[in-house]
Amino acid sequence: MNRHRRTNWSNGFTLLEVLIALAILAIVMVSAIKVTADNIKNLWYLENKTFAAVIASNHAVQLRLAKEKPETQDGWDEMAGRRWYWQIKRSTSALAGLWHYRIEVFLEGEKEPYFSLNSDVIKS
Repeated sequence: MNRHRRTNWSNGFTLLEVLIALAILAIVMVSAIKVTADNIKNLWYLENKTFAAVIASNHAVQLRLAKEKPETQDGWDEMAGRRWYWQIKRSTSALAGLWHYRIEVFLEGEKEPYFSLNSDVIKS
């Protein structure tokens, strides 16, 4: 009896299949890393925007409570381990008896404000 032994090569993956799987895995991982990096960048921006809004709101309340209403004012605040520069500018309001104020808050070293707030305050 002459029996030929057949070898079954379909038990494992070929080198080409492994390389294709690794290429797909690499593409997925790069995409996941990019999405994560974008989310971290957006989180940082939104965190700064929130802190700047709190600082602007605090200064708007201080303007309403102050007896003297300055034409301009600026200064530095520190919040969340970061330094924030704020500016207040007064203009006339369309409504009689009110001053219109614009409050802008900048992160230290930034040229554009992170937050701007418009507020009308009663003239004293």
